[in-house]
Amino acid sequence: MTLNAVDSKLSSIINSKKFSIFMLFCLFGYALLKSASRVNGDVFQSFFVFGSLLALYVERKVIFKDGMLILLLLSLILQVLSWINATIQIPQLAQTTPDFGNLANMFFFIFIAYWLKGQKKSVYLLWIMMLIGFILSFYIHSTNFIQDLLNGSHGQRIDFNVNNAQHPALWSGIATLLLSYFTIKHIYLAFQSGKRNKHLSISAILTFVNLFFIFIIFATQTRQVFLGLIVTSIIGPVSYILIQKNKPSWKLILPLVLITLISLFTISNIPSLEKRTANEENTYKALLSGDINQVPYNSSGVRINIWYEALGWIKERPILGSDQNIRDDVISLSTRIPKKVRDTINHLHNSFFEVTLSYGVVGLALILFMFYWLLHSTSKLAPLGQFNEIRLIALLFLIYWFVVNNFESYLFSTTGLLVHNIMFGSIYTFYLTEQLKNKGNETTI
Repeated sequence: MTLNAVDSKLSSIINSKKFSIFMLFCLFGYALLKSASRVNGDVFQSFFVFGSLLALYVERKVIFKDGMLILLLLSLILQVLSWINATIQIPQLAQTTPDFGNLANMFFFIFIAYWLKGQKKSVYLLWIMMLIGFILSFYIHSTNFIQDLLNGSHGQRIDFNVNNAQHPALWSGIATLLLSYFTIKHIYLAFQSGKRNKHLSISAILTFVNLFFIFIIFATQTRQVFLGLIVTSIIGPVSYILIQKNKPSWKLILPLVLITLISLFTISNIPSLEKRTANEENTYKALLSGDINQVPYNSSGVRINIWYEALGWIKERPILGSDQNIRDDVISLSTRIPKKVRDTINHLHNSFFEVTLSYGVVGLALILFMFYWLLHSTSKLAPLGQFNEIRLIALLFLIYWFVVNNFESYLFSTTGLLVHNIMFGSIYTFYLTEQLKNKGNETTI
């Protein structure tokens, strides 16, 4: 069989409706079970990756012109350069071979975007699977799910054994953003269309589910998630109106600001959060005084001291960084950080510090450009002045994602990557699908 015959056969398989349905099935299985049941989730992911690699081969003439795929290729080159830089400057700490995992994992969303085919129904269903997967993870990983909920209602900090409290809080923040948006959307549609009962029923169901995730946010007592939601709810709608020039959209997104104000009032009166903040008053005073050695090793203080330690390493190799996995050495080799902290902490609690430490300012620029390009990809989904749902959701997600990653290394955790890839893929699919269609037509001509 000739190469052209093989290409033709593979193309017919990849472009068949049955294969597309199978790949969506695998994608939904990945979203549902990747964290809840790692073994089963990995089975779905493996089939999905294999099918995606076949699609990548079939689409090779057009897809390699895509901006995100070019960024992926640049990230692979950067990881080699960072490794070479480390072997030259810190050979005693460098790995024996380059590792392509850290940055490459952040681009798994390209496969997701490809198979969603720019279909909103598929995107919505993927989000539903993701949210159900969150709840399944809480239930399966918890030793006593009901008792955890009861403990949370009595002011104890809970985590369901999903890493630590920051990770179920992260998920719940994403869920709250999506559910709040769609609740408001359906309430709006209830008064704009003739299907009032249908839309009100949907909004009631979404509100009920949202209340569960909001409870988890309060029970996990994770301040960066509160901060992320507040900043997102204020800056997101305002930014959207400014860049989209969409005055009627105030009717849809103004309620987000009102919800934020109510949330601010509620949060300010939560005893457990007030206590945690009050206990760290000395941290803020020491930081403002400029004496880093006086910053205590409480929740915020540990982060500040670790970031300060990492800053010294970044200054030594600012352009290409010190290669991945160096974060362990930053902490373990420190003469400032106490042993009890060195024995328990092995990451920097900040994704952007970790990227810069490992891959220098070049790596940081690459990641920030990836954020920008995702938002840019939504610009033409609707004309200026018309409501652009995906652009609004992209803005809300990116602001939230940027804020929380400043206080935890979510980009380097499986729980964070799950959210990152599903949300990036869901947003990028519309642009990628259109680009492949256009470039495919150009190739045919």
